[in-house]
Amino acid sequence: MAIQLPDAVRSAIGSLAARWRTERPAGLRWANARQAHLTLAFLGDLDADALQRVRSCVRGVARASAPSTSDLRGAGAFPHAAAARVLWLGWGLGADAVTEAHAAVRLALTGAGFAVEARHFTPHVTLARARAPLDLRTLVSELRPWRSAPWTVTSFDVMASRLSPSGAEHVRLERCLLGAPE
Repeated sequence: MAIQLPDAVRSAIGSLAARWRTERPAGLRWANARQAHLTLAFLGDLDADALQRVRSCVRGVARASAPSTSDLRGAGAFPHAAAARVLWLGWGLGADAVTEAHAAVRLALTGAGFAVEARHFTPHVTLARARAPLDLRTLVSELRPWRSAPWTVTSFDVMASRLSPSGAEHVRLERCLLGAPE
C-alpha cells in the first residue's frame, strides 16, 4: 500500500536528484523520481485470495481516513547518516496523518492474518540507495532546507512491484479514495 505523489512533486524530486547525481557522492544509486511514493506497508508476493484481502483492508482504512495536506521536506538516512544505505526525503506537513494511516493499515492487515514489519515507521520517500554504507552527513545537512510544494493526499493505492533488469516498476492495482462511501 502506498501514497502516490503528484507529478509536480515527482518532477521536483527528479531535478533534485539530477543536481546531486552529477555533483556527489559516488556510490549512490538514485531512485527513479517517476516511481517516487511513500510505502505504508509492504507484503511481498501474494496469491489472488491474499491480494483480495489486502484490497479489502486498504478500502476499509481509506474509507475511515480523511484527506490531508502534505509536503516533503529535508532529508535523512537509514540506518544513520554516518553509515547510510538509504537517503530519503522526509514527510513534513501531514506526517501525523500518514503515521496514523500506517498504524491503521498495519492493524487491519495483521487482523487479516498478514505478517507486517514491526520496525519503527518513518514517513519518507527514498531518494537514493547505496550498496555499501556511505557517510552522507554533509549531503543530509545540505538537503535540510529543501521543501516540495504542498498537495492534498486523497487516496491510498494498492501497488504491485514488478522486477526487471532496470529495477522495480511499481504498478497501481487499485486506488482507494479517502473518506469515500462503501
